[in-house]
Amino acid sequence: MGGESVKRGAGFFLLSLLLLFLQVAVLPRLLPDHLKPDLLLLVVAYLGLTQNWLRGGLCSWYLGSLEDVFAGSDFGLFGITFLLIFLLVKTGAGRFNTENPLLLLLLAFFATMVKGILLSVLLLLFADAGRQWPLLLHIILPEAVLNTFFALLFLCCLPRRHGEGRSRRQSLSRGFSL
Repeated sequence: MGGESVKRGAGFFLLSLLLLFLQVAVLPRLLPDHLKPDLLLLVVAYLGLTQNWLRGGLCSWYLGSLEDVFAGSDFGLFGITFLLIFLLVKTGAGRFNTENPLLLLLLAFFATMVKGILLSVLLLLFADAGRQWPLLLHIILPEAVLNTFFALLFLCCLPRRHGEGRSRRQSLSRGFSL
């Protein structure tokens, strides 16, 4: 049981590094400058649906801190933002049917909107970045649409359950676990 947990943790670490590499190095070369998906945010939304409070919270904070390293902004900004988004998703997850894969698409859109608002508020409160928050508010909607598209791709990549037959629909809670 312990060895399996280490394998899953290492897999999660490698997946997060791969997504970060795609987000930072590959996708900026393929997409226009003003369109930047946040693949780690999609993982945070997914963690909010599938993981417990402690494990999901720590993983979300880790993903945010990892993004902080490459964002070039105040350290801790994305860490606290991702943790707050995880907590919001986890709080609301009990009220929704987490077996529905379309929930991840809605969460991708709304989590991106919440991320932009949280970043704007945190920058206003804690940073000397008075002119950055209008830029964030300007790009929230295009980023939300792009993140929703990547969430759709993410759903297509989730492993199918054995014996599902022809059904393309997949249970979110069974696709990935730590």
